[in-house]
Amino acid sequence: MSTNNEFNVVVIEDDEADFMILESLLQASQRFRFQLTHVRSFQQAQQYLTEECHDIFLLDYFLGADTAIDFLKEASVLHIPQPVVVLTGADSGRIDDEVIELGAADFIPKNELSTSLLERTIHHAVEHKRAEINLEQLAKRDPLTGLGNRLLFEEMLEASLARAERKKGKLAVLFLDLDRFKEINDSLGHPTGDLLLTLIADRIRKVLRGSDFAARIGGDEFTILVDEINAYEDAVLVANKLLDAIAPPTAIRGHELNISASIGIALYPENGKTPIKLMQKADIALYEAKRHGINRLQCFTAKLQTQLEKSIKLEKGLRRAMEHNECELYLQPKWNLSDRKIIGFEALLRWLEDEGGVRRFVSPAEFIPIAEKTGLIVPLGEWVIRQACKMLKAWEAAGVSDFPIAINVSPIQLKPGNFGASLKAILEREGIPASLLEIELTEETLVDMNSEDDNALAELEQIRSTGARISIDDFGTGYSSLKYLKHFPADCLKIDKSFVSVEGVDSLAEPAICRAIVTMAESLGMQVVAEGIETEAQFQALTAMNCSMGQGYLIAKPMPAEQALRFAQSHNGKDLEKSGPSPSVEGSNGQ
Repeated sequence: MSTNNEFNVVVIEDDEADFMILESLLQASQRFRFQLTHVRSFQQAQQYLTEECHDIFLLDYFLGADTAIDFLKEASVLHIPQPVVVLTGADSGRIDDEVIELGAADFIPKNELSTSLLERTIHHAVEHKRAEINLEQLAKRDPLTGLGNRLLFEEMLEASLARAERKKGKLAVLFLDLDRFKEINDSLGHPTGDLLLTLIADRIRKVLRGSDFAARIGGDEFTILVDEINAYEDAVLVANKLLDAIAPPTAIRGHELNISASIGIALYPENGKTPIKLMQKADIALYEAKRHGINRLQCFTAKLQTQLEKSIKLEKGLRRAMEHNECELYLQPKWNLSDRKIIGFEALLRWLEDEGGVRRFVSPAEFIPIAEKTGLIVPLGEWVIRQACKMLKAWEAAGVSDFPIAINVSPIQLKPGNFGASLKAILEREGIPASLLEIELTEETLVDMNSEDDNALAELEQIRSTGARISIDDFGTGYSSLKYLKHFPADCLKIDKSFVSVEGVDSLAEPAICRAIVTMAESLGMQVVAEGIETEAQFQALTAMNCSMGQGYLIAKPMPAEQALRFAQSHNGKDLEKSGPSPSVEGSNGQ
């Protein structure tokens, strides 16, 4: 770009006489110096769209078979930083409106051209465009690190893809995620975490070339556009430089931190030709890198493509299942360990897929992650609540009204900030006492809520205000702080089944951990449910350590709603030991 008194101008004009008039008028300027580049066709002008060594385009409206409309549309796709001023010999208000609507900075009839008019038009157009770009840049910057945000990254990527397509070039999209950042953020606090993110952003900047671009798209996630590469190895080289730059020990607020990162790589054109496809595949490659450890990089591969296609198929199938009522709730009893009496049920989502007349159960381990990643978990979760309430209503009509139903809630459902209000509305509409509904959240949800600044805790307080109980599921598998647990509005802890039972072993899997959880829950005034009780020996060991409630195959597997109602009717107030366990029903233990 030039100085404020000098402008590099690309004149796109197919009439030599008209160009000479323009040239003489601009050279007569006493205020500014104009360096001109003359281009005679739209095709020749296209190459200048991808260069940034000039300040403005002066564009004749008619260029042979082409018009300024074609050029302006191309400029819009590329998000060029230079203004375009359109010139024409035609006297038409319609043309004026049309080019301005398409993004032209100004429109000048050729019969009105003068040195002063050109000076004023070029100067104002360039200054206005620069101010506009500066404002856009400020609005599209991450306030903490100064890097771009997701919106700016997508715009830069879209423009780079257009250039790469024209030049038959290559580029790469990198997704970078810090390893174990949540642990640092939780243990040392947000100010330390913020300083670390700022430092990491600075290290990323120092590695990149001028043609590359980096953004922070959320939390400890960064995206990098590696532009104008020749081969796959160039992207890997940059990724390795980034890993090396991030790795040195970092002293922050008196703490020496050892940081590493994981990187996923997607290449254009091999892995996709649009921003959304490249970013999606870089994200999948990042997930694969993190799955294999820390300080790793992973390129998108044919194997990952197969996994992606499977995920897309699952997503489509799940949407179809929701539309055609292929989902249903199975129920697994919960019972007092002291007298083995039923105290309630846990609702477990099941998907019975109908594919070409063949029906099969799809494992929740397959479809729940897809539902969470796509946001389908929100409408699916609402459906689960409504179904549970309808079951409770039907049970009441059948004379069974003392068995609450627990439902699993994903942290994704809490993020929009209206879960509590939605829950209250459903309870009121169905006429169900909130005391008959229990909300189960995983320990991971608790960890996320303490590492993210959001409204989740307020959501939980709103849930409590309805009268519904809250349980922490899978307890012991995460890294929750006891300090946070003390203030967490929960009524019950559920000991994860991995601590209770191991396949082929009768005894308790981790008695010391189970005892510690029971003791801690008692001190906090919480109840305890042990999941996955499969043998009498496990039952006896948990009873001896004063665990209050249990759930598992020893009494019953998950069962369809109709069978669960009959089970509840037959065991209402009865000792389960005398009644005996229910017959085996398809389903998994607490999943």
